[in-house]
Amino acid sequence: MAPALRPVWAGSAGAVLVLVCVLTAVRLWAAGSLGLAADEAYYHLWSQNLALGYFDHPPMVALLIRASTAVFGDTEFGIRWLSVLLAAAASLGVWRLVWRLTDDRAAAIAGAGMVQATLFLGAGAMLVTPDTPLVLFWTLALLALVEVWRTGRGVWWLAAGLAVGLAFISKYTAVFLGLAILLWIVLVPELRRWLRSPWPYAGGILCLAVMAPVLWWNLAHGGASLTKQFGRAVPKAFDPRFVPEFMAGQAALLTPLIGILVLWGLWVVGRRALDQREPGAVLLTVSVLPLLAYLVWYGLFDRVQGNWTACLLPASIAAAVIGAKALPAAAPRAAAVLRAGLRWSVVSGVVLGLLVIGHAGFRLAPLAIDPTGQLHGWRAAAEAVEATAMRAGAGTIGTASYTTTAHLRFYGTGRLPVVQLGERLRYAMETAPDPAAIAARPVLVVVESRRVAEVSARLGQFYRVVDPAGTVDRLWRPRFGLTDRMDQLVLFVARDPLQPGLPDLTAPQ
Repeated sequence: MAPALRPVWAGSAGAVLVLVCVLTAVRLWAAGSLGLAADEAYYHLWSQNLALGYFDHPPMVALLIRASTAVFGDTEFGIRWLSVLLAAAASLGVWRLVWRLTDDRAAAIAGAGMVQATLFLGAGAMLVTPDTPLVLFWTLALLALVEVWRTGRGVWWLAAGLAVGLAFISKYTAVFLGLAILLWIVLVPELRRWLRSPWPYAGGILCLAVMAPVLWWNLAHGGASLTKQFGRAVPKAFDPRFVPEFMAGQAALLTPLIGILVLWGLWVVGRRALDQREPGAVLLTVSVLPLLAYLVWYGLFDRVQGNWTACLLPASIAAAVIGAKALPAAAPRAAAVLRAGLRWSVVSGVVLGLLVIGHAGFRLAPLAIDPTGQLHGWRAAAEAVEATAMRAGAGTIGTASYTTTAHLRFYGTGRLPVVQLGERLRYAMETAPDPAAIAARPVLVVVESRRVAEVSARLGQFYRVVDPAGTVDRLWRPRFGLTDRMDQLVLFVARDPLQPGLPDLTAPQ
């Protein structure tokens, strides 16, 4: 890669090393300074009750948090620090991937810098989710497959199988990685010889062995987790407005300049895969486009969460760097745009990432609807909820959602048990609560403001007496004339159950 095409702040190994160290330090500060997102608190609950599977996802994120908190304890920093370091290691993975694909050291260094400049890592790396280990093992699988191609050594199939298995027990999206491997072998003529070798099949057996405990857990629990996740594939009402929303979200998470480079890079490697069946180009294409196409199709019916494509980040950045080495000579204006985008991609992305982190910490922008608001105010809210419960003589704090349950458990003192009244399969890893003990005393029910009408109606079906018990505001700093209230929790005291067992406040009426 010519010096004129190298990104500013990522033109040398030293520059990228400094960039990674500085960004990692900022993310570690954010990891210890910001409250937990709802899903993070929920996954922390899993980590305290390790199991072979959970209602929402496989167990890897719980193992990651358990390892993380074993060092720094059950704090925000303790939960997140290991995830932050894995995000830093993403640069090493992308560097190795690009280098082995292209033999271009400068391109590999550029890719290592660019991956840190995306909001997938710039903002997402300060949180811990199942995508964190998924990206790690997805990258390791790609690296193993590249070694299969480059070295011709069958033993790398074992590494690939192990990585795919570990990716699967991180998140079920890894099934697309298995599909990519099959397509790669079939579409590249020089790789078809592996179909006659025992090595790929041995890798597949190793993969299945790693997956087996999670599959067994699903069988033992009625297919709970697999049904929940793969049930999303069933189309709902046609609503194509989610497709442009998905595209806009991806542009934001990649950052606009890197997003343009990724689109061009995927075009370049896609053409090479189609015309030349080049193994590296085919590998990048089949590891990105099938999942991307599925999510576009899914977006015709339902909302696509932006983080669902996080696993595609290493291959997408590799494609972007490869595409930058093949600018369109016949379209000088387009080439100039791509050239400028490459030069300033890291600078613009890093600045955007720092602004997002800064806003999450200090509320820098006047956003009326602020997704970072969920990170604030839970400790004081949990204290207020517990105080109300004690005054009401409640023996249990009940909730109608896993998010409220997780936050109240993490930030509360634990003097009273917090129990979600419904969706009990989410808590299959715990000892089931005693319905008789809960019924013996009043229950303080905590409801998010958006669900008050629904839950209060359900309460009347399960309890003879339901009394309002006030509200608790979850607060952040007031800025720009905006309120400091992020949400309001509405409280009810319920007593005298009408039927035995736990009420289900989450079932449809």
